[in-house]
Amino acid sequence: MFSGPLIADVYVLKAVQVFSAFLGIWAVWVMKIGNFNITPTLVKNGEFRCVGPYHWIRHPMYTSLFLFVIPEIISDFSVTRIISLLVLIVALMIKMNYEEKQLLKQFEEYENYMTNTKRIIPFIY
Repeated sequence: MFSGPLIADVYVLKAVQVFSAFLGIWAVWVMKIGNFNITPTLVKNGEFRCVGPYHWIRHPMYTSLFLFVIPEIISDFSVTRIISLLVLIVALMIKMNYEEKQLLKQFEEYENYMTNTKRIIPFIY
């Protein structure tokens, strides 16, 4: 982050960040470049995917972001970093809600998928 080191300085926290990177790469690989946008608008003729990390969580790319940022905050705590995390949480929650409304409209199977998966934390939320 702009407020300090990007990589955590404690090995356990670094391990979480490495896992985060793998999760993010896996999620992008499964979703396929071109089948999603960074903006919350859906890709025309996009494909519904519920395999790989999407089998357990609906938004593994967001989970990956959180798993990368939280160790940064723990490793080098500052008010700026906490505020940045809160802004990220609010922005991603708004984006998730919007995306899910769009996905419900585009894919009839998405409602069932929502009942069988959690948003960002497997088995919890």
